[in-house]
Amino acid sequence: MSRSYENINSGTFHMIFMKTDTVSKYLPRIDDPALYTEFYKAVSENDEDIHVILLQDEAIGLATLYDGGGDGYLYIFIFAEYRNHGYGYAAAMLAEQQFQSSKPKEIYTSYSTEDETARKFAAKCGFAPKYASACMTYHGERFALPELPVRQYEDADYMDAFSLYAQAFHKMRLETGCFPDSVPKQPSGKSRKFWAETLQDRYVYIADHEIVGYAHLEGPELSSVSIKISQQGKGFGKNFVRYLVNHLLENGSDAPCLWCVVGNKKARHLYDSLGFTEDFRVAFATKMI
Repeated sequence: MSRSYENINSGTFHMIFMKTDTVSKYLPRIDDPALYTEFYKAVSENDEDIHVILLQDEAIGLATLYDGGGDGYLYIFIFAEYRNHGYGYAAAMLAEQQFQSSKPKEIYTSYSTEDETARKFAAKCGFAPKYASACMTYHGERFALPELPVRQYEDADYMDAFSLYAQAFHKMRLETGCFPDSVPKQPSGKSRKFWAETLQDRYVYIADHEIVGYAHLEGPELSSVSIKISQQGKGFGKNFVRYLVNHLLENGSDAPCLWCVVGNKKARHLYDSLGFTEDFRVAFATKMI
């Protein structure tokens, strides 16, 4: 198929946005899949945010460039034979130009907590460590559950669902100590539109005629699982996670997964008790632009 392009030029560097049916051909050039687990997965799935880094028309690496509408995400991967020549740093500086039009407050990057080389590279590019998160996977059987008042999200749920999600995650961020400057996210027309466009993957938990829980399923991943602060500690979270796991298993996922921020002790205890096991940890670092 043909390719579509987003060019960023600086001397002999330019990045090309590859259509999602071509980027996976670079999988053999990712030399340590176990160390670059999430990136390897994104490449194998032809993630549409991955660009090819070209030097004089030669592919020397890949970059993930993502603009989330408030924050940006950047990940640079240089193929082994081109490392230690300054190409990674040059590509990182060049890639930041991609975010200038949207002007995100911060750019995020990530790397395995076991990858000291990547940590040093991120620091050289101006990224400061912020937090770490553990990827956890469930390999058990379906949970025995009574019928629960969980249903698919509707647009009319937006204000209540967004509020409890924003407040719950704000509370979690402060409790971990990794986000001292945290403020609750605010609702917006843009996020409401996005939630409406993806409502088939969003769920709400109802109790006493009010929304007490919200979650978003992204493929096999349980994302944004949150319980209204005033309703926490009543077992809603455990039942909600069980329901979501069952839903994924019933729909073909053999390994439901989630991310748990390191230091989020209550959530970690819950996931451990339900049989989730930790696969690896990823550090996240940020840079103001």
